[in-house]
Amino acid sequence: MSGMRVLDIDDQGRLLIAVTDGDRRRLVEAGGKGAAGELTAATDLTAARYLPGERKVVVQHGDPGQLSLLKIGGRLRPLVGSPTHATELLAVLPGRIVYRTNRKHRLLYTVAIRNVLVGEEVAVYDRGGAVLEAAVSPNSRYIAIRLPRKLVLVDTMPVTEDDHVRLISPEPAERGRRNLRWLPDSTRLVATEYEADTARVVRYDVASESWHPVVVSLAADTTGWVAPDGRRVAVASANRLAFHQTENGRFLRAAELPAEITEDGFLWSPDSRAVAATTATGEIVRVTADSAGVETVSA
Repeated sequence: MSGMRVLDIDDQGRLLIAVTDGDRRRLVEAGGKGAAGELTAATDLTAARYLPGERKVVVQHGDPGQLSLLKIGGRLRPLVGSPTHATELLAVLPGRIVYRTNRKHRLLYTVAIRNVLVGEEVAVYDRGGAVLEAAVSPNSRYIAIRLPRKLVLVDTMPVTEDDHVRLISPEPAERGRRNLRWLPDSTRLVATEYEADTARVVRYDVASESWHPVVVSLAADTTGWVAPDGRRVAVASANRLAFHQTENGRFLRAAELPAEITEDGFLWSPDSRAVAATTATGEIVRVTADSAGVETVSA
């Protein structure tokens, strides 16, 4: 049990779970109707995401990292990567992936969006820096990027070249804002903001270029993620998973899990109905957002 970690969940409630066996990891699909069981095994398998609306999975594996495409029931097919530099998955979009690569220099990353069917791609951010996180808006116009000391906004349809990349906010070397996700209107960005002894969930408005509180006075170990439909925020601290309204931060309900949730150990389903989480004792659970009901999933 201690060697399991949930990597993704689809809108049918199926989970992608990494099961560690020595230096190799097996990728298993479990927990929903039509789950296929073991999908593949690879060395240094670190990430896997469903392509939205398809029975295909993008897998990050190897050292340095490379990306492959796996059709459920098929074999891994190389997608993009090289033995000379890292290629790491940041996000998935319908028919496309967002990834970072340091092909120019090991400390200077480029963010690219690639069409997985035809192989065409465009570099949306090519100004270097150690890209730590990226979130693409639902309409694909904006990409919010977290660098070590700042958040920047990439506009793929700028009025002028000066508007292509602009500063959202300076950030401290540690703590600051992370867990970036866009609301469905593609004009507001939600993040978890960390200070020395506390945390809160905040929202950034592109039009006014300002931050606003959503859920405040949270424990410093809190992780918060907004649901894809934008209606709720899930907030995890220790073994408690709480749901709040995004619009006003109002508490809705909470679930007590069997053990503490691991760091970055939970994620929303695409239909915003459930949250999948990994506990520190290696259990995989699925929590229903409307009821806070908890179900343990076996790989």
